[in-house]
Amino acid sequence: MGGPIVDGRPAGGAPARWRRRAQRLLVSRGEREEAELERRLAQQPAVSRANVAAVISPKGGVGKTTSAYVVGSLLADRLRLRTIAVDANPDFGTLAALAPDRLRSPRSLADLLTDIERIETAAQLRRYVSALPSGLHLLGAPADAEVMARLGPDAYGELLALLATFYELVLLDLGTGVAGRLARFAIARADQVVLVTTPEWVTSSAVLAALEHLEHERTTVAANKFYARRPGDLRELEQRLRERRLHRSVAIPYDEQLAAMLDSGSYQLDALGRISRTAIKRLGVAVSEQLV
Repeated sequence: MGGPIVDGRPAGGAPARWRRRAQRLLVSRGEREEAELERRLAQQPAVSRANVAAVISPKGGVGKTTSAYVVGSLLADRLRLRTIAVDANPDFGTLAALAPDRLRSPRSLADLLTDIERIETAAQLRRYVSALPSGLHLLGAPADAEVMARLGPDAYGELLALLATFYELVLLDLGTGVAGRLARFAIARADQVVLVTTPEWVTSSAVLAALEHLEHERTTVAANKFYARRPGDLRELEQRLRERRLHRSVAIPYDEQLAAMLDSGSYQLDALGRISRTAIKRLGVAVSEQLV
């Protein structure tokens, strides 16, 4: 007997195989990877409770705030998670500045803590946060660093208890360091940690040293500002991370377009080039797959 017939013609065979192969060639490797990342995001189950993710680094200027912002925006948009990013940097945090002027709340987390006993509804809380088109909410730090410095773990514990009643994911954008009181509290309280570095050896060596004092079963390393012309830096970092059994690491390239978007309050993930867009989605998948 002959093979199966489709539309009056034999199915399968060499011509059909070549057609399928030609169709696959029309889709680039980058397109396939991005589609797979979107599939994994779409298949994430609902969270069972409010999650806390701490974004930390022993070094400054590595992109903690950017990482918290882009991950929060992605998960709020793609997963429809009620997500808030909180500026927990005690030294003039800049998270709220990423919101467009027209959407930025003039209030801060210090104002929210002052009024916390009077907050009973999402509408009342809404006055203190900047709500972005992606669905992400931002809670800024006070402009007065002295006010921020007086807020300790007890205040943040009270804040997290309130936010957990309204949000499914709370991202804490912490200041520099992993050994201070607030950092230790955040790491202990967090369901997962995003440890941010850059591939350059001076920075990554400090991060690797911090890993000796940081034990968290759900840790993702974000290597920001990766320059493609220096791939050796990233390969060495990834090798050292594997030696420490840290296999969740994501390289995010330096991107002038991304920097310009963040500076102007016009960030749109889908407007970025595929390399940066895919890297951000990899980081989002790494975080989403560790939600509980």
